[in-house]
Amino acid sequence: MDSDWTFNIDDTTARSTVPPDEVSLPVRQAADELRHAMDACRSAAIDLGAAVRTSSQAGYGTKWILGAAGLSTEDLERVLRGEELF
Repeated sequence: MDSDWTFNIDDTTARSTVPPDEVSLPVRQAADELRHAMDACRSAAIDLGAAVRTSSQAGYGTKWILGAAGLSTEDLERVLRGEELF
């Protein structure tokens, strides 16, 4: 990887190199989009976990939840133990 600093010991001309906005802005925007998507995913996973736990107590078993929620057996077992999906 390229260094962001031109730095040597006792270098009085050391400086940080910052790319221009046309280079850095797309990266910052994509990182913000990913952060928002992950927050939404985390929230949806918490909501799904709560719904699965509530539905599993309705007395209809849990096999149907696998298909309805699109969960793996391992994930369903984790959620039923009270663990979060995300």
